Amino acid sequence: MISLLNKGIESFLKLFYPIFKKWLAYDVYAYLAVGAINTALNIVLFAVLYEFILPKAGWPIGGYNIASYTIALFIAFLATIPTGFWLSKNFAFKSVSTGSKKTAKQLFKYILVVGQGLGSDYLILKGLILFFNMEPTVAKIFSTAIVLTVNFLLQKYFTFKKSEV
Repeated sequence: MISLLNKGIESFLKLFYPIFKKWLAYDVYAYLAVGAINTALNIVLFAVLYEFILPKAGWPIGGYNIASYTIALFIAFLATIPTGFWLSKNFAFKSVSTGSKKTAKQLFKYILVVGQGLGSDYLILKGLILFFNMEPTVAKIFSTAIVLTVNFLLQKYFTFKKSEV
């Protein structure tokens, strides 16, 4: 099943790469493509949680009222860590060496980078909502675009860097 999924994703990536080959190296293209899948999943989860599941008034936790968009952001983040790592490792940065020890180290670094991304995403999201009175789902799309750019550079040169032994 996984092998079939891998082949399907790889075929899809190779099918459309000639269109982008002139402008993007394959790893950048693959990162953007699989990142778009994971990002879309993250945004859809956020929107469904915020718009339909969580109470708009927020959630009282420990004497504080936590905004629904904050809870939605955190849940969507946790749900997309495994898919994001799997997609990045197997398609965007697959030329990097593997092995269980190496994979565990990469996963740890991946979690650090996406944790930084979550913090940045939260601060940008909160800023857009508070200072620009932006609707939370629209603000999430803007904050994601900024964070995605930074995360690509960190994933390429920190998490999945090729020179690592």
